[in-house]
Amino acid sequence: MESGVNRDLPADAMFAAYTVQNLRRPVRTEDGVLLDTLRLGRLPERGVIICHGFGGNKNIRGLVALAQELSLDYTVYTFDFRGHGLSPGRSTFGYREVLDLKAVVELARGDGNRRLAALGFSMGGVVVIRYAAIYGGLDSALAVSVPADLWTARAPGARLIRLLMGNPLGRLAARLRYRVDVDPSWKRQASPLELAPLTASQPLTIIQGEDDYIFEVEQAHELKRRAGDHCRLKTFPRFGHAEQGYGPELLAYVREVLAEDLR
Repeated sequence: MESGVNRDLPADAMFAAYTVQNLRRPVRTEDGVLLDTLRLGRLPERGVIICHGFGGNKNIRGLVALAQELSLDYTVYTFDFRGHGLSPGRSTFGYREVLDLKAVVELARGDGNRRLAALGFSMGGVVVIRYAAIYGGLDSALAVSVPADLWTARAPGARLIRLLMGNPLGRLAARLRYRVDVDPSWKRQASPLELAPLTASQPLTIIQGEDDYIFEVEQAHELKRRAGDHCRLKTFPRFGHAEQGYGPELLAYVREVLAEDLR
């Protein structure tokens, strides 16, 4: 089902190596964090930036498979958010991570991509919406498994995230559990529900699994209602959370969206 990508890895492997040619480059954010990035695929013209979720990195198995498949048609950029993988710094659960995406967008534009999409999973999806609202200029913004508002989400995983984010002991627990360098301070940020209307100059696509144990599907419908007519919503049955939902159906839909938005 993955067209041979990483076929020799055990089925339950969380992380995977890239098996296609790639270019590894560091890029520095405006607040001084040096991010580890990879570029895959065609000569730059139409680019896709893929953003992982909290606790992950650019080597999450489903993300690697998606990036390599999309690199057949696009220039694909993957990277580690601050405090994750090979990037130093401290995670702020998506708040300062918008500067990470900004740095990779500037890298991709500097490479010569005239059309550019950003696709994010969970925290990465929140960052994509945040970037589109604050900076704009994307030709396509895709967010997978994101809440409308973390503080009203009812699923068990959302309650756990609130515990981890909302107090110093929780942030310490998150650091130990997920092996992420978490900032000890907490900055409450605008919710995707508040930000979505501000993305109206760019096509926005919300993708949600009906089996998501962290954010219930009603959150995605609420986000679509608030975003308005420039927003698509696609839900999938038998689709868990974020990169775990990678498979033929997600790949086909992402390709359909990118073909329309980056044409």
